[in-house]
Amino acid sequence: MRPEVLLTTVVILTAAAPASGAGSPGFRSPSGNIVCIQNEVAVDCELRSTTNGRPPRPSSCRFDYGYRYRIYPGLPRGRRLCTSDALDGTGLRVLAYGRSWTRAGITCDSRRSGVTCRNRQGHGFFLSKARQRVF
Repeated sequence: MRPEVLLTTVVILTAAAPASGAGSPGFRSPSGNIVCIQNEVAVDCELRSTTNGRPPRPSSCRFDYGYRYRIYPGLPRGRRLCTSDALDGTGLRVLAYGRSWTRAGITCDSRRSGVTCRNRQGHGFFLSKARQRVF
């Protein structure tokens, strides 16, 4: 393999690796059941498992529904998403209970009862293993 190809590969892999600590693009709950990541336009959070089942899947959704939630900085109401992939929480820092994480106008609070994420207008969602709610 040519050295310049190897160097390019290393740079790409390093740039794609998730950050940790204060500059983290996301977090995971202390239990590991909730993972949240900032994307280009919103914050997505995903539950690994629930004890209350899933909400009814809309007929327009052919994939998983009711595990991933999204909030946009300036739009009303959190949203449940129809997705065919899973968020990767590898390398994300743990957001301890009682702590908050803020990015792009969205704040998520970690509590023993669950994670609440809301935008500046107060819209968002609450997620726990036993209960999920969009508002």
